[in-house]
Amino acid sequence: MQEPNKPDIVTREGFATAAAPLERLLLTAGYGVLRDWDAAADAVQSALLKAWRGRRSVKDPAKFKAWLVKIVVNESRDIVRRGFAAELKEAAAEQPSDPDVRIDVRRAVDGLSDRYRLPVMLFYYEDMTVADIAAALKLPRGTVISLLHRGREQLKKELEDYGR
Repeated sequence: MQEPNKPDIVTREGFATAAAPLERLLLTAGYGVLRDWDAAADAVQSALLKAWRGRRSVKDPAKFKAWLVKIVVNESRDIVRRGFAAELKEAAAEQPSDPDVRIDVRRAVDGLSDRYRLPVMLFYYEDMTVADIAAALKLPRGTVISLLHRGREQLKKELEDYGR
């Protein structure tokens, strides 16, 4: 039986109610591993999606906070292992006056398939949040996160010579 002051994390409303006050903590946990706020935000969004899918595995709702932080840390470590997506931003930021870099990045973004191009452009060029992109494109947040991840992976392959 659920305690009266603890939300039922199995329901959408209960999960959101339990996770919302932890946002700053989760971002900090992600930043602690990644040292980049944008990458940490990506890790948190991905972790929240994984947590939502695995919410029924939480036996003790009092341990929800620790369980969620662990998922964020693990997701952040996975991002580091996969090659840290923020490298593209940093490479472009290091040479902002180089028009060739901007042109090549723009061409690489333009070369993405429609499925990935729009979310990437909205996120990086228009500074829209994942939630705003999801609402604008009428997609689930998890789908937007996946599209951004896959789009970044394609860009990373296309622009791999800039890291050398």
